Amino acid sequence: MAARLPIELLDIVAHNATMKTQANISAVSRGAYSVSIRALYASIPHMNTTRTIRCLLTLSTNPKVARLVRSFSLRLSSSRVVQDDPGLLARGLGNMTGLTSLSLQLGVFATSSVLSPMSCRLTKFVCVLSSDDAYPIANFLSTQPAIEEPYIVCPPDGLTNLQPEALPAIRDLAAPLRLLPKLLSSRVSQISRLSVLGTMADVDELLQLGVALETDKPPESMELVIGVDITAFLMTTDMLAHGLGLLGLRAPFLDLLRLEIHRGHIRQDGLQSVFLHALPKLPNLKTLVVMSQPPCSSAYIRKFPQAQPVQAAPSLFSISNTPTNEFSTLSPRYLSPQPEYDEALNWPSLVPDALHDKSCHIKILSAWHQVHPKLERVVFPVGAYTYVNKKQRKGE
Repeated sequence: MAARLPIELLDIVAHNATMKTQANISAVSRGAYSVSIRALYASIPHMNTTRTIRCLLTLSTNPKVARLVRSFSLRLSSSRVVQDDPGLLARGLGNMTGLTSLSLQLGVFATSSVLSPMSCRLTKFVCVLSSDDAYPIANFLSTQPAIEEPYIVCPPDGLTNLQPEALPAIRDLAAPLRLLPKLLSSRVSQISRLSVLGTMADVDELLQLGVALETDKPPESMELVIGVDITAFLMTTDMLAHGLGLLGLRAPFLDLLRLEIHRGHIRQDGLQSVFLHALPKLPNLKTLVVMSQPPCSSAYIRKFPQAQPVQAAPSLFSISNTPTNEFSTLSPRYLSPQPEYDEALNWPSLVPDALHDKSCHIKILSAWHQVHPKLERVVFPVGAYTYVNKKQRKGE
C-alpha cells in the first residue's frame, strides 16, 4: 500500500536535497512537483554552458516558473549563451520578477541592455559587465531602491548619469577605485562596509580613496577592505605608511581596516613601522586585519591559532581560539605574490614574512598599542589577538 507523505515533509526534503534529487522529486506527482519546483528554482547557481542555456530557455518561456526564482547567478566565459538567441538572457531576466539576489558576471559577452526588461526588487546585486549607451547601468540602479549590497565592475561612463537619490538602501559596497567617486557621492554616510576591488600599486591611489571618502556627513563607523602591491616602485612600505596616514586624516570614522598584501612580503621592521606611523592618524580604528599569502605555499601548512601562554607581555594581548572566517580567509581577488630573485645565488629567495611569524607578533602589537591605545583586535594569517585590559582582568 502506497504511503502519502505530508506536503510539509516533502517541502523539507526538497529544500535540503540536491538539484538532481529535486528534479527527480518533481516527476513523482503533481503535489511533489509544486513543492520541488519551488526549491529547484528558488536559487539558481552558476552552471555549465549547456545547462545554463536549457535553464534560460525554461525561464524565458515559462513566467510562472521564472517567478519562483529568488537568487540567480550567471558567469559567462564565452558568447555561446547569447550568440544563437541574443534576447534569451533578457527575456529570462525579465520574467524573474521575484528576484532578490542577482549575480551577472558577463564580461564583454553581454551589456547592461539585458537588464532593461527587469522589474524585480533586488537587495544584492553583483554586476560585472559592459555598459550600453542605450541603457547604461546607472539607469538600472535607479530602478532598484532596495539594493543593500552592490558589487559593481563596469566602465566609468556606465555610471555617468547615476542620480544622487539612487541606491538609498546601500550599506555594503564593493567596486574598483575608478568608480568610487560616483558611487560614494552623497552616500558615504550610509555605507558601513567598503571593499575596494583590485590591487593598489601607487600611493596616489590611497590619496584618491581618501578624497572619495571625505564628507561633511560621516558615518558613525565604516569597515574598509583594500589590497596593495608592496613590490611596486610607488608602493614601498614607507609610502604605504604615509598613504594610510593621509587616508585616516580624511576618513577618521574607519573602525575596521582589512589590508590585503596581494604581492610582496613584509619584514618585521617594515610591518611595525607602517602602523606606528599610520595608527595615530586612524583615531577610531578598533580592529586591524592584515593578510598575505604564505611565504612558501608549498611548504606551509596553515593552522588556526591555538590558545597558549604568551611569553612576552602576557597581560597585554590574548590569542583567540577561533578567529572568524571573515577575518582569516583570503579575498577571492587575491593575487599570488612572487618570490624575490637573488641574482648572486641564481635562485628565488623567500623574503622573511612577519605576518606568518608568530614569534614577533607580541612585540609588534605592544608597540602599536602604545601609539594607539584604542586598538582592540589585530588579526594576522596565523594569529588573532585581542587586547586585554589589566584593570578588567583584576576585577574578573
